[in-house]
Amino acid sequence: MRCLVATLFVRDEWRQQDAALLLRSLPCPLSGLLEIGWARKEFRRVCVSSLQKDRRGERGSIIIMTAIFALLLLLMVGLCIDVSRIYTVRAELQNAADAAALAAARELNGGTGGIDDAVVAANAHLNTQGLRAKTGVAIASVEFAVNLTDNPYLNATAAKANAANIRFVKVTTQPTSTNILFASSALGVSNAQSREAIAGMSVGLSGICDFFPAAVALADPSPTPGTLMTLRFTQGTGNSATLADKDYIILEVPNINGNGQVETALLAAGIPTFCKNLNDPISMTPSSNPNNGPRASGDGMNTRFNVYANGYGNQLQPATFPPDSNINETITATQYSNKSPLTAPNPNGPGKDERRLLVVPIIAPGFYPGPSTGIISVWGIFFLKSKVPTPNGQCNPPCGSIPVEYVGKANVAANGNPTCSSGLTTPVLYK
Repeated sequence: MRCLVATLFVRDEWRQQDAALLLRSLPCPLSGLLEIGWARKEFRRVCVSSLQKDRRGERGSIIIMTAIFALLLLLMVGLCIDVSRIYTVRAELQNAADAAALAAARELNGGTGGIDDAVVAANAHLNTQGLRAKTGVAIASVEFAVNLTDNPYLNATAAKANAANIRFVKVTTQPTSTNILFASSALGVSNAQSREAIAGMSVGLSGICDFFPAAVALADPSPTPGTLMTLRFTQGTGNSATLADKDYIILEVPNINGNGQVETALLAAGIPTFCKNLNDPISMTPSSNPNNGPRASGDGMNTRFNVYANGYGNQLQPATFPPDSNINETITATQYSNKSPLTAPNPNGPGKDERRLLVVPIIAPGFYPGPSTGIISVWGIFFLKSKVPTPNGQCNPPCGSIPVEYVGKANVAANGNPTCSSGLTTPVLYK
């Protein structure tokens, strides 16, 4: 190779062009073998020129690849944004449906009025949940069922025919459309979705909180629902108490000090009390004295009929103890549940539902030698039929006697811990 290049070099100049063509065909690593000055310079010039051409070609390909990857990245980001918006709307719809179903389930009371109240409550609570107020969510249907697995569920009109057994509410939202901003080729122009929730009244536990703070003595702890009775006021001595059949006695509660007529009136009016379980002992109060005790008890209970007696430190007020939403004194418990006929309180309306339903611990009649020896055998529900008589002057019987209708046992199981979320049962989400 060296001889060939040297020969080409010493000949006339026109042969130098042939040498240059030959050098262009040689690989660059052979430059180390060339010892002739002109050939080495020519070889370097050819190799550098070739490398520069290769680099210019690579710059163009990198720009194209970068543009392609940037476009793909932009599409992926857009897809993530659209999907996240879809899931955000879905979560808000589900929250709205859950809130509406729970609110509706709380209104179920075994009557036709509870069905109507459930529909109203569902619509009222639909747009109240979430990080911000929602106005675009609407209800497509509020349906009812006796059993969770019933199919189909009943509309409100059909459910009223079996209102006593309705236990579950299903709320379905109207479809809400989400516009697709970036990934319309993959997800479509828009995405419409609807959510539903089913709630119902659970089987309660053995404990009940904020019950009516009086114990009722019944020889038959499970009378027939609809039985009318008059519960007579009695009181303890502080060391013992004697209760005959259909007597009632005011209980002592931890958050009230004293057992005078003011405390008795506040307890009977419905001040929050405490939690108790089946078979728990209860503490009976002396309840002021034989004259003031029945009157104070009656005055407290009569706040449910929009009657507020003077005295008692001016603490019997409608803001604290609102009247019932139906103060009609001629109706049965069934009519009360159906809200027909209905007499709204005036003034102090609209009142509060279920104030006339008294959840009461039932104990056995007898003599109780200690203040905490009464044992809760069952929880009963009594409907307060009319105002408790509290005549002027001496409070002799029937002063302080409660006219009631027995509704039934509170829906509680045999054991468990108390739940303070409801006096009867707890509304829970099932689906």
